[in-house]
Amino acid sequence: MSRSAAANTDDSLELLLDTICNTFGAVVFITILASVLAQNSAPRPVSPEETAAAIEVTHAQQRKLAELQQQTALLEIQLQQQQNLIDRFSSSEALTLAEQLLSDSSSQAELVEQKTQAVEQMVLSERQQLELERILQTQLSQLQKQKQEQQDAENDLRNLDTLAGHTAEVRRVHETTKFGFTFALDDGRLYAVHVSDDPRADLMSLTINRNHCTVEEDGGTTTIKPIPGGGILLRGVANAQQLARAEMQDVSQRFIIRLFVAKDSFAEYLPVKEAMVELGLEYAISVMDGDAVELTLTDRVQDRTFVQ
Repeated sequence: MSRSAAANTDDSLELLLDTICNTFGAVVFITILASVLAQNSAPRPVSPEETAAAIEVTHAQQRKLAELQQQTALLEIQLQQQQNLIDRFSSSEALTLAEQLLSDSSSQAELVEQKTQAVEQMVLSERQQLELERILQTQLSQLQKQKQEQQDAENDLRNLDTLAGHTAEVRRVHETTKFGFTFALDDGRLYAVHVSDDPRADLMSLTINRNHCTVEEDGGTTTIKPIPGGGILLRGVANAQQLARAEMQDVSQRFIIRLFVAKDSFAEYLPVKEAMVELGLEYAISVMDGDAVELTLTDRVQDRTFVQ
């Protein structure tokens, strides 16, 4: 028993000694590690240039901070002013005044728009007036020209008045023995007194056109009168010359145009004359005594005719 107890006591001491040695070794290791770390973490020496640079950066930051503080103070002042304005205009009187100003602004904008439209309308009206004046001036010039031409024609026809019922001899005339293809101007209308049975120029034979005229027999006298409202209307028609040309274009060159003109149809003589000139037809003009055309057939043969 004594021997076993002594053995147990020796083992315990060894274990204690081993623990103490391990603890001491750990303390020594920690001490060395702390020394190494402290040595590695010690601040390195700073050069004067780095110190000056750091001071400059610090001063710059300080200046920027001062500027920011000034801006902050200015913003606080502006915020306070805005708050004061909000407090001032948040009252009922301020809201009423604002609504009134808004209404006045809208009314003024409407007035400006109306004024602009009125000015545009005035400008447009002025342009239209100028255009109308230009058109009227052009029409007036054309009317004066037509009046002058009509006056010239009337003068020519009045000069022929003493030759009423006979073939008229006028300017630029010459003799011809061609047969006459008769037309009449009465009441502003062009009547084809003659019509051909055959449209072929070399076979044309003339008869009285009963679609345009009436034929009356009275005691052996044959009278030819234009049918009222018949013929081709030329008075007041813009394309009177074209209508006259269409009516006369089938007349053969074997004939001359015998044109009998009533005194009330002098104005319609001009487009008919232009149509005959355009077709290259020879024509002779006779002016009637009265205001209507009335032709009487006769057996007398006229061998020579003066034509234009």
